[in-house]
Amino acid sequence: MKKPILISRAIVVLPYETTTIEVGRPKSIQAIDLAKQSSSKEIIVISQKNIDTDEVVNFDELYKVGTLVKIKSIVDNFDDGYSIEVEGIKAVYINSDSEVIDAIEYEYEDVITNPILSTKDEVAINEINSEIFNTINKRTKHKDITFENMHALISLEKEKFAYLAAATYINDYDGEIKEKTIKDRINILLQPNLLLVHETILHFLFDQLVDKRVIEEEVEKMIADKINNNLQKQQREFFLREKLKVVKEQLGELSSREEDADKIRAKIEQLELPPNVRERALAELNRFESAMSSNESSVIKSYLDWLLDLPWTQQGVDNTDLMSVRTHLDDNHYGIEKVKERILEYLALRMRNPNLKGPIICLVGPPGVGKTSLVTSIAQALNKKFVKVSLGGVRDESEIRGHRKTYVGAMPGRIIKGMKKAGVVNPLFLLDEIDKMTSDQRGDPAAAMLEVLDPEQNKNFSDNYIEEEYDLSKVMFMATANYYQQIPYALIDRLEVIELSSYTAIEKREIAKSHLLKRIFTDAKLNENELIFNDDALDFIINHYTKEAGVRELDRQLGHIVRKYIVETYKNKNNKSKPSVEVDEAVIIKYLGKIKFDFNKKEETTIPGIVNGMAYTAAGGDLLPIEVNHSTNGKGGNITITGNLEKTMNESVSVALGFVKANAEKYGIDTKKVSFKEIDIHVHVPSGGIPKDGPSAGIAITTAIISSLSQRPVRTTLSMTGEIMLRGNVGIIGGVKEKVISAYRAGVREIILPIDDERYLEDVPKYILDDIKIHLVKHYDEVYNIVFG
Repeated sequence: MKKPILISRAIVVLPYETTTIEVGRPKSIQAIDLAKQSSSKEIIVISQKNIDTDEVVNFDELYKVGTLVKIKSIVDNFDDGYSIEVEGIKAVYINSDSEVIDAIEYEYEDVITNPILSTKDEVAINEINSEIFNTINKRTKHKDITFENMHALISLEKEKFAYLAAATYINDYDGEIKEKTIKDRINILLQPNLLLVHETILHFLFDQLVDKRVIEEEVEKMIADKINNNLQKQQREFFLREKLKVVKEQLGELSSREEDADKIRAKIEQLELPPNVRERALAELNRFESAMSSNESSVIKSYLDWLLDLPWTQQGVDNTDLMSVRTHLDDNHYGIEKVKERILEYLALRMRNPNLKGPIICLVGPPGVGKTSLVTSIAQALNKKFVKVSLGGVRDESEIRGHRKTYVGAMPGRIIKGMKKAGVVNPLFLLDEIDKMTSDQRGDPAAAMLEVLDPEQNKNFSDNYIEEEYDLSKVMFMATANYYQQIPYALIDRLEVIELSSYTAIEKREIAKSHLLKRIFTDAKLNENELIFNDDALDFIINHYTKEAGVRELDRQLGHIVRKYIVETYKNKNNKSKPSVEVDEAVIIKYLGKIKFDFNKKEETTIPGIVNGMAYTAAGGDLLPIEVNHSTNGKGGNITITGNLEKTMNESVSVALGFVKANAEKYGIDTKKVSFKEIDIHVHVPSGGIPKDGPSAGIAITTAIISSLSQRPVRTTLSMTGEIMLRGNVGIIGGVKEKVISAYRAGVREIILPIDDERYLEDVPKYILDDIKIHLVKHYDEVYNIVFG
């Protein structure tokens, strides 16, 4: 069987030993990638003889023997390669007829071909294990090893005990790579049977431990001469600390760990920490000081850094002047008066009662309408620290709660990271795109968010990494979403939803004048008199070069014009006079190219069977012409529906036709001339490339069918929207503001709406309501009288 080979510089893995290997060379990365694809996750680790060689080419540059290991975990360090944790399985030789290392995978054979022991060998191995135990036990006072640890070790399988003892003590204690340690480990791997393995391990352990003991006894004597042993009990901790420093000085191992420990201890004493956090920090600091390996100490220090960098008691000073908050919002955001009023109500209550456990505001609206920038302005107005966490694409619960410290590369979750960034316990915390969270086999992040957003629970928020309860009750949480329906149901109950509808063309124009152009001119260092945008130019750009709910594309198009203008000024730099340019349609087309979009306009001539409906789109609203034709050339009784209509709109056509059939004579259709069994009806909605759905075109479809069958045209200055019922009732619809504005833009001056939608007319700009006539209807009879009466 073939296995990938991983060439290490100075790591010789013993069977049953668990260790971490940093992988960075290209061939090594290929070997790991190949091993990842196999079900066994096994790879052969073999050490090179010269640790300074960057690229090993021939097999004679490697030691003869290697170790088959199992990969337990892989951490992707991106450009720096991998960190892998492996566990040794057995010693192996690599089989290759070639002298050159020209492949990633190779056949191998076991060094120990017969692992079964005879009774005699088993007795001998038991005696050797006892000797190993006694050899290690003699230096218990020099190492942090208890008898309980030793008995736990020796209770393992005989073979495993010896290998683990060798892995522990045939090692480089001072962190320097020693050739003797490598060769000792290679020698152990080369032994052809288990008895020889045990004898070799005992030999090396005895040599190494005795040498260490002699050195340590000399150091102990030196320490005893330097330090007075008659210290009082209250000085014991200081004495032990000084003793440890002297030991490390004599061994040449004194590092920055002591300095780090002193800094951390000073920080703990300086900070105002909750009692449980202070106790935990001191306990972890003691572990840090006594850690035996650099890996363990770095993990503990990373945890302490997170624990102490979190704000536990630090509070920011908020601005409590509500009027200045209102002024700030007005200066930075045009329109959206209802949204501002609701936010001010919420803020006023929070200011009156800082401990209020009220709902969390969630701003819902299409992209680009200013949800995130509005929250940013609120933070600035309140003088609050602002933290934004994007939840788009989050599918792992650990992203919210953090990873447990037992995992390699564990980190806190996004909530704790955000609090560390804020530096205070009362920031404004934005949960952006809360509707974009998904769940999979790794958990449901929405469930973790419940603890964050629930005022009854977030006082004791628990992060898996920090492992200490953290108080989020003083945080002002806000959220944003694009689609209300996609917010997890359990979260909706904890949110107060404020909807931001799409901007009207008038609002977009004012935003461009008040905000976008000022920022673009400032960035480009242009004077407002150099490039003049009047209202007509802005309207032309909005209507013909953008089709969106917000103003992001408008911002890009205005920026494009400014950049084109600057390029022209550089081309004509010889011309010292710089006359101002007034932007008109010709300039816009010159800079932005041909018109990209157009909106539907009312027909100039009246034709039977054509009625103006009204549509609500993601980009606002638009006129929706409904066309109906009938003929007697077919088999009769058929209805054809075209225009890319979805299920609900198809049903509206069926309901409308059923209603007209039942009331044909009442609505002026001569049933002697028009027999529904003999005619075919065709209903079409233009712009067939765009899917259309919803019930709001019901009365328009009904009117178009009556107009076609009775050959009576409908005036083009009239449009209508409303759901039709089988008994003629007109049902409520949505998007009234956008529909009315788009109809007015298209030249319509008379609109029919369901009476239940009257309350939404207050959202329509007053200048439009003053210039059009609104008919509010409850039954189709009223529609018929308005259209044909």
